[in-house]
Amino acid sequence: MSLSTVSCKKDSAGPAPDPDAVANVKLASSATLGSFLTDSVGNTLYFFARDVAGTNTCTSAACNPMWPVYYNAALKVPTTLKASDFATKPTADGRSQTTYKGWPLYYFAPPAGGVYTRKAAGQTNGHGVGGIWHVVNPAYGVVLASKSVEDQTTHAVANKTFLVDAQGRTLYYFAKDSSSPATQPTNCTGSCASIWPALYLSAPAVPSTLHVSDFATITRGNATRGRVEGHDFNNSGDLWFVAAP
Repeated sequence: MSLSTVSCKKDSAGPAPDPDAVANVKLASSATLGSFLTDSVGNTLYFFARDVAGTNTCTSAACNPMWPVYYNAALKVPTTLKASDFATKPTADGRSQTTYKGWPLYYFAPPAGGVYTRKAAGQTNGHGVGGIWHVVNPAYGVVLASKSVEDQTTHAVANKTFLVDAQGRTLYYFAKDSSSPATQPTNCTGSCASIWPALYLSAPAVPSTLHVSDFATITRGNATRGRVEGHDFNNSGDLWFVAAP
């Protein structure tokens, strides 16, 4: 008589790790700034208004060392964030940099005693620097951008700070809405509404350099980030401008 034996092994895989426990990008919060992104040990991450086109523009000898790039090759996000919102993009000098919703991410390292020193975990001193650096609050619906803008009527080029949505798409206002405020909801209708689509956010979160009470209808739909060709655009006598704060 022959006997056959079957060995039993325990499943060695075990339960899947808790995403929140293994996350190496995290959310911190404060009473004034709301929730904002940090690295795995709590160092605050920032975005730069001049990166509106999705490219690192902090390349000068003064900017580069003060705002070191953030990069994590094996990013793990908590359940409160979406992995698809993060990506990696090379800088002009070939370094890798993590982006969030297309915005390159940075640390803040101001000079101290002649040495650029990254701020300690939990500090948010970089928020609001120059009016163009901000913490990264995932709830932001409108943020500030800054770049050279060409006036479509005069063709003059000047640097402007203006409003964009969280994906970097430029927001405009319609001059006719200022001259005819009583008809503001209907000033852009028909083919105009197709060219200049609008999205209403009932309770937008914005950086502390803006005032949430100033907003009602705030953003547009189908557009490409960083494009400002609509500034001072003359549409059959009706003018459009980038929305400056």
